[in-house]
Amino acid sequence: MASQWQALYRSLKSDIDAGRLAAGARLPSENELSQRHGVSRNTVRRAFLALSQDGSIRSVNGSGSFVMPTGVTYEIDALSRLRTALDEHGVESDSRLVDSAVAPADAALAARLGVEPGHAVLSHTAVILGDGVPFLLTTRYFPADLMEAFHARLLRTGSFTVLLAEAGLGALHRTATTVGARLPDAREAALLECPSNAPLLDVTATGALAGGRVVEWQQAVMNSRLIKLSFANR
Repeated sequence: MASQWQALYRSLKSDIDAGRLAAGARLPSENELSQRHGVSRNTVRRAFLALSQDGSIRSVNGSGSFVMPTGVTYEIDALSRLRTALDEHGVESDSRLVDSAVAPADAALAARLGVEPGHAVLSHTAVILGDGVPFLLTTRYFPADLMEAFHARLLRTGSFTVLLAEAGLGALHRTATTVGARLPDAREAALLECPSNAPLLDVTATGALAGGRVVEWQQAVMNSRLIKLSFANR
């Protein structure tokens, strides 16, 4: 026989999977569920913990627990961008800056960007959100001398695509993408607001201008419950 928390977990999970609790919906409070089902608040907390651990909900301190969206397919080709994919799925995209700095490139990063070791490189880390939910944590690396006042302009706009257009450098073409999977570390789990046992998609990608010059190398982790990757053959 299922324990009380397991029975509550299965009831809520059934409502989520059937769409009776829609993506983004706020779950009833611990007190409401406790009274409705005749169980203790500790029982509700245990059910919420299990839902959080399997990626069905996310809990936000002071705001409550919310149903996680699922099923955004990100079709990757040379010109695709995640924020565009989110917008096409009707998910309002946004970004949140985590860190941005200029530092000398080590040998490995210099090789990836086609510059000499010690060359100044701009690193820019941000979380991409959809409807306020963290989908992706990305760190992008660029030659810092790619354009005038590059760092200040990137901090102002938050968009490398916009800056390339402003500078007349053309579109960024993705030339290589590698995908793996792993569990998040503590920092990643906190920034993506996901359980520590929820697998992430681990993605690295290289971007170049039309003439072949490499101008970006990216390391990103994505919540695998929220995003499915599809590679376009064109």
